[in-house]
Amino acid sequence: MNIPENDTIVSIASPIGTGAIIIVRMSGPSAAEILSRIFKGKSPMPSHTMLYGHIEDTEGNILDEVMCCCMYGPKSYTKEDIAEIYCHGGHAVVLRLMDLLIKCGARLAEPGEFTKRAFINGRIDLSQAEAVMELISAKSDMARRAVLRKLHGGLSRRINNFRDRLLGLIANIELSIDYPEHEEEAKNLELIYDEGLNLHVEIEKLLKTKTIGDRIKSGIPTVIAGRPNVGKSSLLNAILQEDRAIVSSISGTTRDTLTETLSLKGIPISLTDTAGIREAAGELEQLGIERTKESIDTAELTLFVIDASVPLRQEDYAVADLLRGRPKIIVYNKCDLAKTGLAGEINTDASPAVEVSAKTGAGLDSLYKIIEDMFFEGGLSGDEDIITSAGHAHLLTETSNHLSNSLEAIKEGMPEDLISIDLRAAYALLGEVIGEAVGDDILDRIFKEFCVGK
Repeated sequence: MNIPENDTIVSIASPIGTGAIIIVRMSGPSAAEILSRIFKGKSPMPSHTMLYGHIEDTEGNILDEVMCCCMYGPKSYTKEDIAEIYCHGGHAVVLRLMDLLIKCGARLAEPGEFTKRAFINGRIDLSQAEAVMELISAKSDMARRAVLRKLHGGLSRRINNFRDRLLGLIANIELSIDYPEHEEEAKNLELIYDEGLNLHVEIEKLLKTKTIGDRIKSGIPTVIAGRPNVGKSSLLNAILQEDRAIVSSISGTTRDTLTETLSLKGIPISLTDTAGIREAAGELEQLGIERTKESIDTAELTLFVIDASVPLRQEDYAVADLLRGRPKIIVYNKCDLAKTGLAGEINTDASPAVEVSAKTGAGLDSLYKIIEDMFFEGGLSGDEDIITSAGHAHLLTETSNHLSNSLEAIKEGMPEDLISIDLRAAYALLGEVIGEAVGDDILDRIFKEFCVGK
């Protein structure tokens, strides 16, 4: 876990490829010294100040016109000296610059090594370190807000609060075991049970946020379904604001599923357009319909599209039967045309309904609001602690189980030392969430999932 002495790492900290500007980052005790040898500009370089100049190779040839910045530890991301070079994004320029920095004594960073150093040096804990990568891959504003709170230590504070309270329970039990003469000073088991039960309820409440966490990370699996020619593909195109799916008046145009991940007013959605469901279909179209049914089975939400401009057909009722009891929104499409007034009778299970026009975009904002209310109870303010990591969910589940065991042991009148074993196990598991007593192999696995340069 120790960082090798005099080990300075370097990496490209922006997406690889041709661009206007590329950032090259170094971290370590020699970062500023290496930069000073090749940067021709203001000297000495003040901390946290952007400077203009040129990079020259060891033979005095100008490599590029750049901006540079040094951030001296401990006031930096890694708590080490950091040097950043903002060069032009040409492939040849970046390769020459990287080669020059390595010749001057830096080595290529491993994936996630900058953040790993920030963790090792105590700037952030493990839950915050994992939040860095989650923030980079956030697909919606809702995900950004949730992960940003985690990055700023919201979850860490919650976990530390749980640990402090557990430690108090453990201390009182140990006082009774080790110093029976002071038993009157220790909290009795009835009070410990009450406090432990409250803690268990809070941990379970936090665990339940994992469902929301999954949704904001990966999107709500949503299927657009209905009979042919009700405007399913047109609705997909309207939501995406591009012609992604083929639209035709010919029935059966869509014969396969088409999935797009997007953010609707900050709401993450994984949206799948499907083949229209009908009985009289050819072999190829029938395969598409089977895929439609499979998609419906795995979806959390179905947008049941009905053409409100024509009378209901038997195929509409067949789709309604297929979707009965499933989470869905009835989408009465083509509201820009004259409506028959008959569509409402198909909504027998009182699902939310909305009138839209895929052609004009009318009603789409109302549709998005219904989705938000269904799955996020009006949205996230950014003040909630949300579990977005499967690893954290596992550790909290095990913590909850051990705490439950200790409560059951108290109810059954078990010896205090046995009660303490489960409380200690719960305390240790919570420590793993924030990175206390975590093995090198686990840390290596976590940080190898990071992008290089972060």
